[in-house]
Amino acid sequence: MRELWPSPTDGIDPVAAYAADDRPAPDGRPWVLTNMIASVDGAATDSGGRSGGLGGPGDRAVFGAIRGVADLVLAGVGTVVAEDYGPARLPPEVQEQRAARGQAPLPRIAVVTASLRIEPDRRVFRDAVPDVRPLILTVARADAGRRRALAEVADVVEVGEEQVDWSLALGTLWSEWGVRVLLCEGGPSTNARLVAEDVLDEVCLTLAPWLIGDAAARIAQGPAEGRFDRMRMTRVLEDDGYLFLRHVRDRSVVD
Repeated sequence: MRELWPSPTDGIDPVAAYAADDRPAPDGRPWVLTNMIASVDGAATDSGGRSGGLGGPGDRAVFGAIRGVADLVLAGVGTVVAEDYGPARLPPEVQEQRAARGQAPLPRIAVVTASLRIEPDRRVFRDAVPDVRPLILTVARADAGRRRALAEVADVVEVGEEQVDWSLALGTLWSEWGVRVLLCEGGPSTNARLVAEDVLDEVCLTLAPWLIGDAAARIAQGPAEGRFDRMRMTRVLEDDGYLFLRHVRDRSVVD
């Protein structure tokens, strides 16, 4: 893997590169980043509806490197089911680096679902390490029976009445769960909600050398109140035709 910009360099270690990035948590909430992949024509999934089909070895390396900096990995329930999420796994050396930074060895997984329509025998729950139980972010109107069943395999956190209140959710994750860096892995509707709330601080995008040509979703898709937010590019890496772009929200620009 090589860095193309801002400092052209061969032999880049993505774990070291992403761990060295500055992520100052805003007041009262975590730093929020998303890591997504898209084809050159903007598709966030392959023809089968899975983002994993677009990736390659370099993308998997960057995926692991970015998970390595997060306290919490969050995804909407549709993404968790479609991609068959399991618990986060990191190499021992990355776990040691996390411990040296004061982080838990492994990031916790959080599933966002107002409906609680996910079965408690899914791999994300079944294979979880006992002291790193997943979180479920849900709402007051969620079915009580489903809540009880899922509370057996996860910590259920109520963050809204009818729909997830992202201000409440991020504040709760900050104050009660100690989350300072939150990684959102989609899907597009969850990303769009973060854009709408203007709480997305960093976007890591893998640009995959594929043409899809169908109606696949974008990396953020949904109502965002016509936002037009300026991002600032900080780095471009390349591996086997894949580009790995890192942008941060430029809050010095007022549109």
